[in-house]
Amino acid sequence: MAMEVPTTSLESSKARLEQLKSIKGRLSRQVGNARKCGESPENLITDLRQVSAEIKKLSKQLKKQLNECQAPEKWTPSPIEIPPAIVDKQVSGPVRVEACTDAMKSAADAYVDHHAGASIWHRPVISDFIENTYGHRTRYLCALDGNAQVVGVLPVIQLRSRFFGNFLVSMPYFNYGGVLADNGDVANMLINAADQWRETLDSEHLEMRLGRDYGLGLPQKTDKVTFWLPLPDDTEQLWGSFQPKLRSQIRRGEREMTGFAIGGPELLGEFYRVFSENMRDLGTPVYGREFFQNLLNSLKGHAWLVIARIDGQAAGCAFLTSYRGRMEVPWASTLRRYNHSAINMVMYWRMLEYAIQQNCDVFDFGRCSRDAGTYRFKQQWGAQPLKLYWDYVLPQGKSLPALNPDNPKFKLLIAAWQRLPVWVANLIGPHVVKVLP
Repeated sequence: MAMEVPTTSLESSKARLEQLKSIKGRLSRQVGNARKCGESPENLITDLRQVSAEIKKLSKQLKKQLNECQAPEKWTPSPIEIPPAIVDKQVSGPVRVEACTDAMKSAADAYVDHHAGASIWHRPVISDFIENTYGHRTRYLCALDGNAQVVGVLPVIQLRSRFFGNFLVSMPYFNYGGVLADNGDVANMLINAADQWRETLDSEHLEMRLGRDYGLGLPQKTDKVTFWLPLPDDTEQLWGSFQPKLRSQIRRGEREMTGFAIGGPELLGEFYRVFSENMRDLGTPVYGREFFQNLLNSLKGHAWLVIARIDGQAAGCAFLTSYRGRMEVPWASTLRRYNHSAINMVMYWRMLEYAIQQNCDVFDFGRCSRDAGTYRFKQQWGAQPLKLYWDYVLPQGKSLPALNPDNPKFKLLIAAWQRLPVWVANLIGPHVVKVLP
């Protein structure tokens, strides 16, 4: 949409400019005649300079007015919020909760596909992937109404180890999870069923990763945010919304990058070399290569690997998923020795371009803490911070778990991990990270 500039303003500016040009021409002739007659032209020259200065100033103003009239309005992302996981629908009773069987999986998958608040991580295939990859106990709970129709789901995974404890998570490893339900009563039934399973396993707590506060009356953590960027119809609009500094950084990365690819398992070798080295540098145990291989297979058609190369070598990588119009980047890494190249900037720009090409409505930059450097990185793209609510079901008298890198008990472990050779970190890491949420 073009910016409206009053026609009268343009016409009056043009008329005044023509008038000044006519005056300038007359004064120039008078100066010439005065010199021929031996008279002093100083006063005329002063008037001529003033008119010339006014012409120059008015010409600039007129040019600006014309540009404003012709330039399209700058696109800006509209406000956005995470869709509700617990809605307000009537269901035909009585409602019962059952563990999902193979025969029920297609109905459960269809329910997730049509629920506004669902993520790709709510799908039954993800619970199967975790169970098959790591051997964890899983329970995919389904709420069924009086007509045996699915009206809610809650995928739950048990993580158990001597060092980190025994607890349930919905969902571990990923940014989203928790209950999906047609109303609050159904949600509570699913949560109660999960809590009963927790008691039989003697687990310490149940963690549900939600994107809103649903007033469930449960203890919460709210120290994490995710960043969502609504996407325009074309990349030119998005590019035009960026600040000049951001565009400059992307262009710098373009000059350094010698190759870029979005694909599947054929890129896994390059992806894992970059990802595992970066995780070691961060002091974080890395997922095994099998984890990503199996996830790609489970999400075929909904997941891709991204590789950005410098001088033919992989310098940056990412894992992309797309589901119901939202493209998410749950993992991305660049090697520290290429930090000067702005390779991460051009890699994210290319992923945003790809999201628009795939007709996605939203790009999800993933979660981070409010005081993290990644917070500012994600914000500069115009993405909006959305608070995450992690609800906990705890035994009476128990406090919220403190299983996070900021816990002083893990500081020394992180520092020690950063000193490991990459091959050692890759050997040990998958056995550690599988029991971390």
